[in-house]
Amino acid sequence: MGTRELSDAEALYRCRRDPEAICSLYDRHLARLVAALAAVGGNSEVAFDIAQETFARVLEQGHRVRIPVDGSAWPWLWVVARNLLRDAQRRELVDATARRRLGIGTAAYDADAVDELIARVDSEELSEALNRALEELPTEQRRAVLGRVTRGLGYDALAEGTGISEEAVRARVSRGLRALRIRLSGGRP
Repeated sequence: MGTRELSDAEALYRCRRDPEAICSLYDRHLARLVAALAAVGGNSEVAFDIAQETFARVLEQGHRVRIPVDGSAWPWLWVVARNLLRDAQRRELVDATARRRLGIGTAAYDADAVDELIARVDSEELSEALNRALEELPTEQRRAVLGRVTRGLGYDALAEGTGISEEAVRARVSRGLRALRIRLSGGRP
């Protein structure tokens, strides 16, 4: 089993001796953690920093956390992150006072970079689901959909390449896209 396929319980258990196991938890929970921290703390930069510190704690202490085999690490991650956020907010009061007193400014934060990261994590999850759904399509439908959508081929070119009519290619693409939509929406047409 690859590390990205681990359950939360197994990833926590393995993260001390197999640091790659944290990738499974990171990929699964980072976007939600940053979004939740930003909502509570009101600052995306701090939310991202706290999320990173939370995963550092996972590496240090995650192997001691016990959750049910089919359980989620989210509750534990959220408690750790929320406590780190509270500590950071208390420190920020002290730090802000010190910076003002010393006349030190702060570095600019690029909110677009964090938004891009969250979008990338979301798109990677969708990409995995899409690849699984594509693999489940009949070969002819998969080829037709990939030719039309990813390669941008016209129906006429697809028909010529497969030796079937343009109408048959249109039907394959249509059926394939419909099947993908149903699979990706959890079975809802």
